[in-house]
Amino acid sequence: MLPAELPTISRFRGLNTVSDPLRVGLGWLTRADNTNITDTGALEVRKGYALDQAGLFTSAYATDDLLRMYLVKAGVITDYDGTALHTLTSLAPMYWAEVNNQVFFNNGTDSGIISPDGKASGWIWSVPPSPTLAAVTGNLPAGQYQVCITYTLVDGRETGPSDPVQIEITEGEALQVSGISQVDGLQTNLYIAPANSSVYQFAESPFGTATVWNTSPDYLGMDLLTDGMEPLPVGCDVIQIWSGRAYAAQYFASQDQTVVWFSQPLGFHLFDTANDFFIVPGKVTMLAPTEAALIVGTNKQIHSYTPEALTRLASYGALPGQHWSRDEDGTVVFWTARGVCRALPFANLTERQVSVAPGVRAGGAIVRHGGQKRYVVSIQQGGVAFNSCI
Repeated sequence: MLPAELPTISRFRGLNTVSDPLRVGLGWLTRADNTNITDTGALEVRKGYALDQAGLFTSAYATDDLLRMYLVKAGVITDYDGTALHTLTSLAPMYWAEVNNQVFFNNGTDSGIISPDGKASGWIWSVPPSPTLAAVTGNLPAGQYQVCITYTLVDGRETGPSDPVQIEITEGEALQVSGISQVDGLQTNLYIAPANSSVYQFAESPFGTATVWNTSPDYLGMDLLTDGMEPLPVGCDVIQIWSGRAYAAQYFASQDQTVVWFSQPLGFHLFDTANDFFIVPGKVTMLAPTEAALIVGTNKQIHSYTPEALTRLASYGALPGQHWSRDEDGTVVFWTARGVCRALPFANLTERQVSVAPGVRAGGAIVRHGGQKRYVVSIQQGGVAFNSCI
């Protein structure tokens, strides 16, 4: 008697942990350690790895063009070759964002900007102290005068102003400004709102700590463009750049909600905290940019944000960590409490066949190698698998 024909597998379909393993068929795997399934359905051994660097690494970021990489090693931000760029005061998890070849970093205590040439500079700026005003002999028009100062940072960015001060000038008087803050490496700018005006205009960039202004208002320069602006609020952690603005999440545990502040357009260091923010329930764990919206992951839900609406996409959350990754079509892929998701449009890519313990923190990226594209995620173990059969 001839033996019965043995079953064959023409292609493997992948991992399945949510269906009855006795009924899924031979093409599915219920466990796959150190294996890859190719685009043709072949099963192959995953390539190994070799140690590149050793040390106390807590974070890493590669730029979009894959030409630069920054590491947090033993509390110091370095480039890939180990050159120290910035010493941190906190070992809290680092978050990264990128725009115009500049890399922004923030962990809730330490923040900064890394330029394309590898130099780190400050993101948060100090609010200038207010100067002191006095009336001296002169010939200014009578009325109330208001004064404030700003700084111009090393890279040309102008800060928001000091708290304004005012004084009544009578006929036959001029305006003396003293106590003008001067900081090494920064330029101080003096702005004056002339008699009974509320519009601050550039007067001068004094080199000393005092000056007298006794000039016609016609000689004042451009209007102050940073009025009402503040630095990045202290206590933010997760950051992102989307649609020409910087976004930063600040969690308030007592209300169990997060305020997401956003900067001025292309003024990534300037925040109008009185007007420019939105609020989501829970703690924000991820901000991911797509062409259509900013994806906001919290420990409870996933939302999409546009200036017109905040829309809930899923009733489960995204894991903390830098695990979102851009794809060529303007979408992002990221890791959640229920596996791999894509947005926008939102879709869970794995829930029909895979459920694993999601971990407590994750890092992930789309990796292209050998003619194939994979989303690779590394998780810190923990959590409970949702709806798993295995």
